[in-house]
Amino acid sequence: MNVAEKSLDVMMRNAVHDGGYLVSGGRGLFMEVMEKATQRVWMSASPVSLLDFERLELDESLVKVGVAMAPMDRAAFQWSPGAPDEPVLERIINDRLYINVATPAPPHAWLASAEEGGPVQITVTKTHIIGFEAGRSVVVMSMPEGDFVEVVGEPEGDEALVLPAGGVLRQVLLQQPWLIELPSPTQTFFWFGDSMRSFQGPVTVP
Repeated sequence: MNVAEKSLDVMMRNAVHDGGYLVSGGRGLFMEVMEKATQRVWMSASPVSLLDFERLELDESLVKVGVAMAPMDRAAFQWSPGAPDEPVLERIINDRLYINVATPAPPHAWLASAEEGGPVQITVTKTHIIGFEAGRSVVVMSMPEGDFVEVVGEPEGDEALVLPAGGVLRQVLLQQPWLIELPSPTQTFFWFGDSMRSFQGPVTVP
């Protein structure tokens, strides 16, 4: 492990409260399911495969949200929504560990894009910390209201994304590790489909 990686690990450990959850696996595929009654979102606690998601069978109380790449190198959650200063909630679904990470605004509060094919804007309650290693090139979407960092998906198809009005994508080359505590609630821009993509924030870019 190089110095930059050690520094990011130390930064992450120092930022996470007692009871917070350090996600294992770093960059990789993660899947989420949601409770229909409460809208609570549960994320797999470690990376999965596309086949895992395809084979996932849920009871009628749950619905699949999706599976996508997490582009960050480290991630953690301070606590579950509505339970500050308590350990992040955990549960087993189909023999796999999940953690309660978020609660989105109800669908009627989602803001559809004015541009066809553009992102849906969703306010999400969560306490999400993410980290990128030094030397990484990270994609940021600059908007009139601030900068939003990539949190879901990969940049390969970004040239085809229909951006919201005023949005511009740019690459930020990191000279040092970048630790981000996303605001709570977090403003998110989501492109759904075969390849999910999301930018979230606003954040302060180094």
